[in-house]
Amino acid sequence: ERELVLSRDGLALALLPTREAIRPDAAEEVAALTAEGLEVWILSGDEPDRVQALAAQLGVPAERAIGGRSPEGKAEWIAAHDRQDTLFVGDGINDGPAAEIAFVSGTPAVDRPFLPSRADFWFVTPGLGPIRALLHVGSRMRGIARRNLLLAVAYNAIAVSLCVAGLMKPWLAAVLMPASSLVVVGSTVSSLSRGAAAGSASRG
Repeated sequence: ERELVLSRDGLALALLPTREAIRPDAAEEVAALTAEGLEVWILSGDEPDRVQALAAQLGVPAERAIGGRSPEGKAEWIAAHDRQDTLFVGDGINDGPAAEIAFVSGTPAVDRPFLPSRADFWFVTPGLGPIRALLHVGSRMRGIARRNLLLAVAYNAIAVSLCVAGLMKPWLAAVLMPASSLVVVGSTVSSLSRGAAAGSASRG
């Protein structure tokens, strides 16, 4: 809890107690990310005691709650620990150095142009849900890219074999090339549609 003092000419006129409140879905999202095998850390410029208190509310282990870091200190910490697997989310100008050095960075601060211009993505939905949704989409896209690569290899292997055997005709090439593209596009759209439907069902 903190106090906000309103004063005039050095004379205190009002003392307003304030208290920070975490977003309603924060603890749930942290627990979900942890259950999926991800490590959640808090890296903050706030006093270490405040950061530890926040970590306790969110269910983040005390050793993963780092406070008292300057903007440069945040960037240095990420540089020392990042193995090209760090996703950093910040919302202020003091998060700029860390956002630039992290493997992936994002921000909900779309109303302040400084950080979005340096982040890889931003989100406008309240809460932390978009972070987990992004990770799920990224995982699906990685699987789709691998499958499409296998389809491309198979197509080229068949096409080369037909050419070597002298069986590739101009009309057959004209059919196979667009057909292979349509198969890849159709497979990608179908996979993304199924993933979106599954995500909607799980949220419902």
